[in-house]
Amino acid sequence: MQVGSSRLQTVIRVKDIQIQGSQRELAQIKVQKDQEQGNLDRLEEKQNSAMTDAARDMKTRARDLQTSRAFLQSLSRQIKQQEQTVQSISDKEETKRGELVEQSKSQQMLEKIEDKRRGEAQKEEERKAQRVIDVLAQRMKTEI
Repeated sequence: MQVGSSRLQTVIRVKDIQIQGSQRELAQIKVQKDQEQGNLDRLEEKQNSAMTDAARDMKTRARDLQTSRAFLQSLSRQIKQQEQTVQSISDKEETKRGELVEQSKSQQMLEKIEDKRRGEAQKEEERKAQRVIDVLAQRMKTEI
């Protein structure tokens, strides 16, 4: 057995590249989630502000009340939609995190197998060297 590089090393390198790609994707998902959460927070602030303004102006006309009510309903729909978007991104993030964990486990398993193979190859090399030393010692004994 050769102690150098093996096919497992290639597979381990591929797994490493896949893990790095998944980490980049996860980072992008986190950035997107933060942006969408910021949008949701702004919509909620806007809704709270509009509700506060509507409650403050008790002497408003019916037309203004209808407009204010329609605006608040529109904001509520936007908030629900934004909450769904944030939840969708959160689900995507959890899925990607699960994939990353599985990829890491797979890579660690391959690395353990490779380490075991290296250890066995090293032991085999040591046995061969010991046999050569034994043969040489035996020859020297018979020559003397």
